[in-house]
Amino acid sequence: MLSKLFAAKEKLAAVVAGTSIAAPVLTLAQSVGTPDLVPEQFNDFDNAIRSAFNIIIIIAGIIFVILFLIGGIQYLTAAGNEENSKKARQLILDAIIGLVIVVAAWAVGTYVLQLLGIRGADNGRLPTTIN
Repeated sequence: MLSKLFAAKEKLAAVVAGTSIAAPVLTLAQSVGTPDLVPEQFNDFDNAIRSAFNIIIIIAGIIFVILFLIGGIQYLTAAGNEENSKKARQLILDAIIGLVIVVAAWAVGTYVLQLLGIRGADNGRLPTTIN
């Protein structure tokens, strides 16, 4: 039984070794064209960086606005309960701090992208949609 296990391990090792040698050769033989499913804003490096930056800023902003709304709803439904209203106020404060951080990250990121020659965040405006 043990000898069969060792024989199977040797065969597996041979297959893995053969595949690791053949895989790079097969990969190098492939064409490197842009797939048809890639959106136009990701076709070149500058647009891809700008679009990814905009997507991250928009998602982060949406998350913190939702947290702000959840905190507001929790505060309204606390019904005078000191512990629940304290948690809700803390969530609102955290959401406001998060929004300030997102806006600061947008400003710094746009500045860095402009230094690199990439026009970031829709020509200096806050991103509202993805082009």
